[in-house]
Amino acid sequence: MFLLLLLLFVPFRYRGNGEREEKQLSGCFSVSWLFSLLRFSLSYATEKKAEFFVLGFRVYHSDETEDTSDAAEESDFDYPEPMASEEFEPDTAERTVVEEKKAVVEEEALPTEHFEVTEPVSDGKELSPQREEKQRQNVSEEEQRAMRCRGRSRRRFLAQRDKLSAGIRKLQDIIRSAETEFDFFQDERTQRFLQFLKRKIFRFLRELLPRRISGALRFGFADPALTGQGAALAAMLLPLYRDNLEIEPLFDREELSGELVFRGRIQLFVFLFGAAQLWFHPDFRFVYRHIRGKDRRKNREDTHG
Repeated sequence: MFLLLLLLFVPFRYRGNGEREEKQLSGCFSVSWLFSLLRFSLSYATEKKAEFFVLGFRVYHSDETEDTSDAAEESDFDYPEPMASEEFEPDTAERTVVEEKKAVVEEEALPTEHFEVTEPVSDGKELSPQREEKQRQNVSEEEQRAMRCRGRSRRRFLAQRDKLSAGIRKLQDIIRSAETEFDFFQDERTQRFLQFLKRKIFRFLRELLPRRISGALRFGFADPALTGQGAALAAMLLPLYRDNLEIEPLFDREELSGELVFRGRIQLFVFLFGAAQLWFHPDFRFVYRHIRGKDRRKNREDTHG
């Protein structure tokens, strides 16, 4: 219990610094708790390095140089070269025998020629019934072809009608859901809860953002208009850093450099207490039931269509 109270009320302090000059980036970031009883640091200059300390003793150490050395040792190992494929090539005599057998099999597999059997020429009286039968077959084939065309056109018409009706139903559902959401957001309970949520989010951001920040930043882009937009954004964020941070836009060249030092603290009790306030807010149940009901309707539609 005592340890839990310490975790809630004793803040986690963090600090860091970074620098970028001539496309070379370097920096350090550390988090400590309870007068550096626990401390974690992460630094980057030429290699990334991470360390974890307990009571001032290092219990974890990570360095990329060790990994690169191990990889170099593994790369020095010589693997046996694969045997050349020429050693396993069959003899020319065996290849000729195989090709001859393959040619014989292909000749046997060839289909027999189909010859059209011509009917013997006879008098017109003997062939008239056959001609009539052929004409009836031709007529029936034309009728079948016309029926198939009518069937295809009918199926195409029915499919287009179903698509149109489905689109109309979907549009009606969208309009109904939009009206429901509009009524929900215009409700007094929803507006009251959203105002309370906005205040809590700003409180969480104030807790997360650094308490102290200083340094200088120089930036410039290839397009001067983009640099001007960045300068306008920096002017909008002026209340956050004020005179502690110097920002210099460069309109004549493309550059991103500077140095930055910051520090702050995070208290877990602020987030826990804020989450409890949100949960026990009188209008939270109304918003929560609306969201859960919408999710259930969506799952039901996805399952049953």
